[in-house]
Amino acid sequence: MLPRKLRFWLWAALFVGYSVAVAGVVIDAVSENYRRLTQVAQTTTAAPLEQRQLGAAQIAALYRAQSATPFLALPPGNTFRVVWPDGSTELVRIVSQSSPHGAVPVDGSQIEAAPVLDVSQAELQVLPVSVAPPQAAGAE
Repeated sequence: MLPRKLRFWLWAALFVGYSVAVAGVVIDAVSENYRRLTQVAQTTTAAPLEQRQLGAAQIAALYRAQSATPFLALPPGNTFRVVWPDGSTELVRIVSQSSPHGAVPVDGSQIEAAPVLDVSQAELQVLPVSVAPPQAAGAE
């Protein structure tokens, strides 16, 4: 009985570890603590490369500072996906933990933000789905 339970927990631990490793890190710069950073506030995927590098480096530094293991979080060579305040996203690779240019956006990974619907230009039309025919009183 013990080897069967041990085998179950070994597979469960492997599954959980693999799931965590594959998921990767996604940092949402829309949240209040990242959005206030000076290099992040106005950054989008359309911004110049240097601005995106500096913003990504600030995000990575704050992520490390808030981590339980700051020296192990986002080491050089790791990648993470950043969601900029406008909703656009891109993949960023860490090249140095101590340089202000230590995060480099990966070419071709940029995804523009979805267009926002301008409410002043929108039209609303209400159509009935079905209309029940009127029933005569006493037809039953």
